[in-house]
Amino acid sequence: MDYINLIKTELSLDIKKIRSYKVSFVTDILIFAIVLFSIFITGLDSAFADSYGIDINSGKIIVLIGFIFWQISTTALGWSSANIRGQSVSGTLELKMQSKYSAELLLFIEMLTYLFISFLSFFVIFLIFILSIKADTKDILYILLSYLVAFPALIGMYGLGLLLGGISLIEKEIGSLVFILQSVLIFLSDMIEVRSRLFNIIPFNAGIKIMRQMYLGQSVEASLIVDYLISNAVWIILGVICFRYLLKRVRTSDSFNNY
Repeated sequence: MDYINLIKTELSLDIKKIRSYKVSFVTDILIFAIVLFSIFITGLDSAFADSYGIDINSGKIIVLIGFIFWQISTTALGWSSANIRGQSVSGTLELKMQSKYSAELLLFIEMLTYLFISFLSFFVIFLIFILSIKADTKDILYILLSYLVAFPALIGMYGLGLLLGGISLIEKEIGSLVFILQSVLIFLSDMIEVRSRLFNIIPFNAGIKIMRQMYLGQSVEASLIVDYLISNAVWIILGVICFRYLLKRVRTSDSFNNY
């Protein structure tokens, strides 16, 4: 019951925050819309259709699956790293450290509520997309399923965000690094077909492959499921450990008073 009340409280607070920063929120939506439709202008959907031997509309869904994973992952990465930095400046992070709940849990719930509200707004974009390609029921179901399958990637990318957020407590300015990572990740989600198993260390890479195999009616490789779960488990564990270490280091040096 405590966790349910916690989620309700964070949801209410996040709605108020988004109202206060509605210009930035709308800008984020426009950026994602531009990126999505730019992908199709480049003819990437045709390339995937030829590669998989499927029709052009199915090629668009294949591309959209990758975009969904990228959208969720980069939002989690950017939000968590920037929010840690912002809350350290405002003093909110220090207050979270005094809560009976861990700071990582509170930040994670904040991120989930932000993403939930964001997805409601992105629904309009996807509705336009679905209508434009005349997607059938199967396509819509797999689009929705992509969001569920992407949840482990969300957790893994949150772990990476904790790591970068922890670094920002010491180095202060890491915005450029986060932007570069987000830009590189879109190439690994849609622009190229990453086949090497080594790339499954990227939180969402194996998840994209799993969803695309499911959509194409292929048998999902067991190794992909294992890689997907282990990779994201490693990232969240590594992120929490590094974040706690860096947070402890900042508190020990009394750096919070220097903001």
